[in-house]
Amino acid sequence: MKKFLLIPVCLLLGAATVPPSGVSFEKEPQAFHNGKSSKSPKIISRRAQGLLGIYTAPAERGADLFFVSSADVGETWSEPQRVNHVLGEVSDHGENSPQFFLSPDEMTIYAFWNARDPKGGSHVRFSRGGAMMTTWSPAITIDDDPAPNSHGFQGAAVGPDGTLYAAWLDMRDADAAKTGDYTASAASVYLTKSTDGGKTWSKNQRLATDVCPCCRVSFGFVGGRVVVSWRAVVTGDIRDIHFVSSADKGSTWTTPKPIGVDNWKIKGCPHVGASLATAGDKLYAIWFTEAGGKPGIFLSSTTNGVDFAPKRAISDGTTDATHPFVAAYENRLGIAFQARDAKADDSWGKMSIYYREVGANGTLTALQKVGVPKVGAVNYPSLALGMSGRTFVGWTETRGEKGPQAVLLRGRAR
Repeated sequence: MKKFLLIPVCLLLGAATVPPSGVSFEKEPQAFHNGKSSKSPKIISRRAQGLLGIYTAPAERGADLFFVSSADVGETWSEPQRVNHVLGEVSDHGENSPQFFLSPDEMTIYAFWNARDPKGGSHVRFSRGGAMMTTWSPAITIDDDPAPNSHGFQGAAVGPDGTLYAAWLDMRDADAAKTGDYTASAASVYLTKSTDGGKTWSKNQRLATDVCPCCRVSFGFVGGRVVVSWRAVVTGDIRDIHFVSSADKGSTWTTPKPIGVDNWKIKGCPHVGASLATAGDKLYAIWFTEAGGKPGIFLSSTTNGVDFAPKRAISDGTTDATHPFVAAYENRLGIAFQARDAKADDSWGKMSIYYREVGANGTLTALQKVGVPKVGAVNYPSLALGMSGRTFVGWTETRGEKGPQAVLLRGRAR
């Protein structure tokens, strides 16, 4: 039976650099998981024509995480294999979706997810498997706080040398995490790493306090440094994207500072973090802000992991732009986000998925509207770039009582 996979983003391996001249996409997206209720897939594009993916599906209580693979660029897929051993433990909502990665030698795959604790709170869980003959290891908890606190909205990454990093929003010290005068409580960012492929993990390390409590954490690498981003909140309810970096694999970190100074004031968490990816010798950061009452997606880059260039807008011509996702392969950088067409229906047309690319010299391809729902709504786009200019844009469509459905749109760079 033919199966189609939605594709969220990951870094890829292997392929020729493609000039940023736009992408030719299929006419219609394809349903994922045979049209059954599903959402939040993540995909890895391997060398040649292999694809690996994960997604969540509802269980009797909560949700489960499934793994699938394809040897023909998503034309057919293997039977789904459940990753989590504890039935229904997966918590997947908004920015709190599972993460999926491949080792540099393409021999091992890694999954991270948020799991509900029956005693209260939630924890960050991890499992590993073989990329060829996949058997998933029993999941382990990588946050070291046994108390029933919230540990979620995780981000993770695999460094160029194979080191695994994971960080999340942590409420174990919520009182101490709030040092300024702003609305509601705040989280901390905690981090752990593994240098043996996930067999063991380091003691959790706090990177920051005064953290907006529902915007995902993201990782990137550049100039021998690992970079971690999150949305901070400071006195006056200013909630801008901040970052730190480390030149010694996380032993020491720089002082947190903004990627871009937006001065966005909002009395509550907007549920949208940054997305990071490395193309060529630059690390790119893409994020959402509504500063000045003008919602938009912005882009910046760094070559040293210490200072970011001035930001630039990349969602002009749209309204209500949000939930950006960026993916890279060599010098190719792709961006996906959701927004409305500023010129359609007095700017109140259907929320759609948009795509564009950024060239090494900073040139932008024209915005392409690649996903418009026939029914329901679209949200949380994701993206992967593959060999020979292959491009995969995925998102989740809401369908009322039928539940959410993940879809996939495949394309090729021109």
